[in-house]
Amino acid sequence: MNLAAGAAVWPIAARALPARMTEIGFVTWGSPAIQMRAEDLRQGLRDYGYVEGRNIRLETHFTDGNKQRTREIIEALVAKPVDILVVWQTPAAHIAKEATKTIPIVIMVADALATGIVPSLSNPGGNITGVSNTGPELAGKRLELLREIRPQLRTVAFLGSSSDQNGPTFARETALAAEKIGMKSLTRLVDGPAAVDAALIEQMKRDGAEAIVAQPVFTSYRERIVAMALDAGLPVTSDFALFAEAGALFTLGVDDGIQLRRTAYYVDRILKGARPADLPIEQPTKFALVINTVTAKKLGWTVPPLVLARAERVIE
Repeated sequence: MNLAAGAAVWPIAARALPARMTEIGFVTWGSPAIQMRAEDLRQGLRDYGYVEGRNIRLETHFTDGNKQRTREIIEALVAKPVDILVVWQTPAAHIAKEATKTIPIVIMVADALATGIVPSLSNPGGNITGVSNTGPELAGKRLELLREIRPQLRTVAFLGSSSDQNGPTFARETALAAEKIGMKSLTRLVDGPAAVDAALIEQMKRDGAEAIVAQPVFTSYRERIVAMALDAGLPVTSDFALFAEAGALFTLGVDDGIQLRRTAYYVDRILKGARPADLPIEQPTKFALVINTVTAKKLGWTVPPLVLARAERVIE
């Protein structure tokens, strides 16, 4: 029996791994440039005994920030119906929430409470649960690190998405954090990655920006954004290590691959009888600092030894 069919949405009692083929839909707002994260989900599912082609079928979709395409894909998965939806990034999670009130949804988003996806993290209710992968509360720590690396730095630009419900929150937290340490913050919210071009970066620089804080929703487009920023002589910082690997000066945040593998725990619990409403949304407890000293040298910046000593990883 399909979990999404009929009146009984979830099994009444816990049981062993299902013998039949379980259908799982994975949808992310990002582009195929983060295809490796689908492999993280697959690994997480394998860790819980789910083998693709044997007891699960995983259908993956990267919608490249296209709202209409995201809606069409999720609605098609709901119509199938799949047994569980795994949804990454806030805009896609909101679309999934609108599309179904019965199929269990496992999310990985920045702030499910502030953006209205769930009414409570400890008791999410309804058909949604999952993990948080980052949050605006790290804004202050990133700015403090920038100041440690470049004490004379005075102005940063926050580059965010107006299509992501987290954009205004991240921008506000960055501005408040900047004010606390005597920095100026410029906010640039764009509708999508196509609006991030060399002209925008150069305008930020003319407006006084000395560094760019990029919202993690742009991780799929990290290489292009970092390259344009470095051409303008501006370092970039963000959440996920993929940004640092693409040339950002440093990143501070969770390991998004680990967090995505963690969503498999929720898939497993639901398939064994748990209700999403009863599974608290898990908050991250570990944050990693990744520093790219190659980029620092290109910029003519020196990363202090005390900062390097705190890094989880140094790219040399």
